[in-house]
Order: sequence, then C-alpha cells, then structure tokens
Amino acid sequence: MQIGLSETLYTLIGCNHIKPEGMALAKRIEQLFKDRCAEFKQQYKLNFGVYFTPAETLCYTAMTKFKEKYGEIPNVSDREYFTNSIHVPVWEEMTPFEKIDIESQLTGYSSAGCIVYSELTGSVKHNIEALETLVNYAMDKDVPYFAINVPNDTCMDCGYCDEINDACPMCGGTNIQRLRRVTGYITGNYTTAFNKGKISETESRIRHDTAAIQGV
Repeated sequence: MQIGLSETLYTLIGCNHIKPEGMALAKRIEQLFKDRCAEFKQQYKLNFGVYFTPAETLCYTAMTKFKEKYGEIPNVSDREYFTNSIHVPVWEEMTPFEKIDIESQLTGYSSAGCIVYSELTGSVKHNIEALETLVNYAMDKDVPYFAINVPNDTCMDCGYCDEINDACPMCGGTNIQRLRRVTGYITGNYTTAFNKGKISETESRIRHDTAAIQGV
C-alpha cells in the first residue's frame, strides 16, 4: 500500500509530480516498486503487487508518527494527513483534465488497484454531457478506475437531496446527512465516519470544475 508520493518528492527535490522533474522522479520510484514486487512474486511464489491505496486511516496515523519524529516540514508535514496514493495534493488548483493528465501517467505502475478522481462543486445531473466528457477523457488516458466526487446531502427532516450548506433550503432543517466519496469509499456523514486527518483532507479539497471555469 502506498501513500505520500507528493510529500516524498518534496522531501527529495523540493517539488511534487506537477512539475516535470517531479514526475520524472515519481516514475523512477514507481518503477522500483513495480520491479521489486515482481522479484518478490517470483522468489516467494506469492502474489505481491503495487497497490495505490485508499488508506484513509493510515494517512492520518502515519502523519502523526512522522510529526512526532521530524516535526513540521513545509509541504511535507504541515497538515494533518499525507496525500493519498499517487494523487496530486488536494489543495493544488487545477482543472479535472490537468489532474487526469498528471495522475494517468502513474496508474500503469500499479498491479493491484488505483483510483483517479475529479472533485466537482455539485451534482452533474443537469449536465450529463460534461460528465461524459470527463469520463471519456479519463478512459482515453487509460485510467482503469475513475470517479467523480460530488457532494450529496440529505435533509433527514424532509428528505430533500442536493448539496446543502447550513440548513435545508426546503424546510430549514439542520439535521443533515452529508454523503461524500472519501477517495475509494462512499460514507454517510464523513465528519463522523473518519478521523480528523481525513476530515481535514476532505475539507481542503479544491473543486476542479471551479478551477476550470476560472481558467487556472
């Protein structure tokens, strides 16, 4: 299982895989993992594999241990979590197409699973063509597992479903269930389903369609 590629690159060369030099090193690292797993598989006759994992709990617990030993390092340990898998950090502003372009270069190094996702501001139910464009773009980039993350809240008083801020726009109720995809998993109320590191990561996420509209 792998987390923290971005932080590893910052530690080694001062940038992550958004930059060409970061991507070059990222590919060397991932090839090393892939080669070693192939060697171990042959040597021990066991099914070793490279897994770009949704390690939701580990992203926080590993960071906690790291901080205890090394303290806070900018872009490495100055948050509550390590970046999951080979993902671009959630705070980086870019369009969904840019994110797919970057992460799709690394998915082929995984032999045991991976995910690429785009974070959107709201439901795409009124813009199916945009949804199809994103999915087709990811498939053209040979992404094996692609997800669209959208907020989907439910008022437990009246049943209204959509993104809800502080109160339900239909009945004014505040008993809201907040459904979010947290990388590989769809939760109930993510603010109670995960530890504070993953909650912090979810709340830090840049909405990629907003970046596209703003021309980032």
